Amino acid sequence: MKALFIVSLVLFFNTIHAQGNVGPSNVIIPKGNPSSGVIDGVYEKKDVLSKKRAIPYEFVRENDYVWGKRTWSSIDLREKINHPLYFPHETLDKSGALDKSSQGRYSLFYVLANALDKGFIVGYADKIEGKLGTTNIKDLDGGDAFIFPVDKSSVGELLGKKDLDQQKYPKQILDNGVAKDVYIKKGADASIKEYLSGDPLIDQVDPVTETTDPSQAEVIDPTQNILANAEYRTYTLERWQPRQIIKYFLKEDWFFDKERSVLDVRTIGLAPVVYEDSAKMNEKILFWVYFPQARDVLKNYYVYDAKNTVGGNTFDHLFMTRRFNAVVFKESTLYDRQIEDYRFGVDALYESEKVKNTIRTFEHDVWNF
Repeated sequence: MKALFIVSLVLFFNTIHAQGNVGPSNVIIPKGNPSSGVIDGVYEKKDVLSKKRAIPYEFVRENDYVWGKRTWSSIDLREKINHPLYFPHETLDKSGALDKSSQGRYSLFYVLANALDKGFIVGYADKIEGKLGTTNIKDLDGGDAFIFPVDKSSVGELLGKKDLDQQKYPKQILDNGVAKDVYIKKGADASIKEYLSGDPLIDQVDPVTETTDPSQAEVIDPTQNILANAEYRTYTLERWQPRQIIKYFLKEDWFFDKERSVLDVRTIGLAPVVYEDSAKMNEKILFWVYFPQARDVLKNYYVYDAKNTVGGNTFDHLFMTRRFNAVVFKESTLYDRQIEDYRFGVDALYESEKVKNTIRTFEHDVWNF
């Protein structure tokens, strides 16, 4: 009886001890750093998305492309169905550092900005200032044609708002401790240069357009020997925040594939849009991305699903299954114009629906014998 009592007592204390250490059995808490053994959830999250492939496109032969229509659409982020593209609101600081979300998901702009910063995708400028010699000409458009790629060193100008200092500074450099004036070379572009604040190029001479030798400088007034001094302005970049994105533009091709006998759509381009001037509500396209290239990044990020918060769908899945609402504002026509150029207010919305119905009607008529 005494032995049975001792065995029962030992089992009792083991049970109490086991109940006091309820938790994941695969957690090993290292000495001196207990937080590193914490699992934020039921299971240990691993990078399973990196092993997934983007939903592959169906191969389309040129001879099977029997009908097509190009459209440009706008995804308004104020609509509830489009909120998974808008939230959460992360913070992007001036240095480009990106916050991490405690929910393991991010807004679409965060994903694109992060990919541009790291060079995973290429950003295309919506327009550039054209020049013919030293004369400024009309801005050159072509962002959705992907003809103005921006290299990684200049990505900050796509993601940031330029705050230009209006004061002009004469350029000087230090040569062995002696300050020397910098001049415009003969026949070179005499425009005032702009430098990002703190740019080391401010203290350097551009060998193509600038010189410190007065004999090689452009002369403004020969009678008084006045030389053309190089001048510059500085500017700072304030990063656009995800909460400032108001909509996205889509460039898409709708087509009928004779081989599969289906009407299909391919998203070609994607562009975030902000209010450049919130008072005047002037819209500005920040940049364009080539969507087939961006899919390799979008497949790596979960998107919010109200019916299942575990996170099963990605941004790539959202676009491929078209779980968003978009309004057509332009179609490929003879006049190459936007709907708002010839329809206004409610009539423009009706015209947008008319474009969609034209596409639906074509698919219906194919099977109407």
